[in-house]
Amino acid sequence: MASKKDLSAEIEYLSALKNMLETYEEIAATRMQRIRASVLQSRDFVFEINVVFQHVKNSYKRQVEALMRKRKIKDPTKFTFLARNGKTLYLLVSANTGLYGSIIKRTYDEFIKYYQKEKGDVAIIGKLGAQYFRQDFPKTPYTYFDFPDTNINEESLKKIIQFIIEYQQVIVFYEQFVNVVVQDPIATNISGDVLPWEQRGPETKYFVEPSLEKVMQFFEKQIFASIFEQTLFESELAKFASRMVSLDQATNSTRERLKQDSFLLDKIKHAIMNKKQSETVTGLMLLGR
Repeated sequence: MASKKDLSAEIEYLSALKNMLETYEEIAATRMQRIRASVLQSRDFVFEINVVFQHVKNSYKRQVEALMRKRKIKDPTKFTFLARNGKTLYLLVSANTGLYGSIIKRTYDEFIKYYQKEKGDVAIIGKLGAQYFRQDFPKTPYTYFDFPDTNINEESLKKIIQFIIEYQQVIVFYEQFVNVVVQDPIATNISGDVLPWEQRGPETKYFVEPSLEKVMQFFEKQIFASIFEQTLFESELAKFASRMVSLDQATNSTRERLKQDSFLLDKIKHAIMNKKQSETVTGLMLLGR
């Protein structure tokens, strides 16, 4: 059994740890509440915009394919108004620090599962994701972006967008908030294409004003950036929710350990007191003789 001194020291440590965990939990809850409403409000809108992007791009692609066949043109870059490299990019949004529970690792596992099915270029946001990838694929090149876990930096965001917009397809793996206790890994194609492992849905024909070319230019530049920015906000919200849940579990575990140690300390104190009383009574009885 631990000594009174050891238990007292551990109780002091656990009390300080509990206070620290409660503080971090409160900070995570505050940050989650700060961005939760705006992220959820824009989620459905951005999702539908992405669906329209896919439909319009597919419709445009059919028209261009027909025109290319007619003119015997084989250059695939004619499918876009931007200079793209014809490659697929897998982009992982992870984190720089821990205390986010299991969501970062689960998102990474989802990313690797699909990357191994159909290889492409790799880009990673966050130190943890880069660390995981280096451990699993030490010889595979990748592009790393240093990006804060909180407060999206506009300059850093522009650099990432300038890099990823050159790719024909950009598939982003990130964390999505479902509710306070559930956060799931998710993948989305922000280039206006259906994910490679999903079936293409029913095709929709559009009457486009002022012209198909101008609409596609707007989608491929402005909407592309908006969809990507939404994924970063989604990831930020999910990470804060996961951190709050993880810290709450750690706090409860610390409280339970503190309760057990306090009980053991009380037992030791009572045992010491009983021993002293017993020695006092024994001494009085000896004096009485």
